[in-house]
Amino acid sequence: MFLAFFCYGTWLATGFLLWPSYPILALGALALTAALQSSLMHEVLHGHPTRNARINEAFVFLPIGVVWPFRRFKT
Repeated sequence: MFLAFFCYGTWLATGFLLWPSYPILALGALALTAALQSSLMHEVLHGHPTRNARINEAFVFLPIGVVWPFRRFKT
C-alpha cells in the first residue's frame, strides 16, 4: 500500500515541482514512476496487496503510465 501512495505522490510531485525547472530529469522520473505503476497493476491482477478486489483496484484506478485504465487492462 505504501508503494501505491509513493507512486502517485512521486508522479504528482514530479509533474508539478520538477517538470517546470528540469523537464529532462522529470521525464526520467516519470518513466520510472510509470514502470512502478505498471508493476502495481500487475500485482493487483494477482490479488495483491489485499484480498479485497475493490480495495486493490482503488490503488491502481488512475492510469498514469498505461494508455488504458485498469479495468480495460484487466481484460
